[in-house]
Amino acid sequence: MKTKFRITNKKHAFIAAVQSQAAKEFALFKSRRQFKHEPSEETAYKPGSLGPSVVATAIIKEYGGIIPRSLRKAKAKRTGKPFIKFYSHQ
Repeated sequence: MKTKFRITNKKHAFIAAVQSQAAKEFALFKSRRQFKHEPSEETAYKPGSLGPSVVATAIIKEYGGIIPRSLRKAKAKRTGKPFIKFYSHQ
């Protein structure tokens, strides 16, 4: 089957190429769009509801309260004791 559309010069060929690429990009954009998520049925997280972490509990046990890392390092340097590193897997 022959087509009736013929490109007669370079200008028309360029316009056709640009339009076909734009149509391809538009089709890809439409096919890859994300749909809206349905609202979650889970209850929202409330800060402080999980309890103290393992690290916070270990720091409180060692120092008697929550102390920032910089102050713990300074205290270890002053007293000459090695700096204790707290990890969540301890």
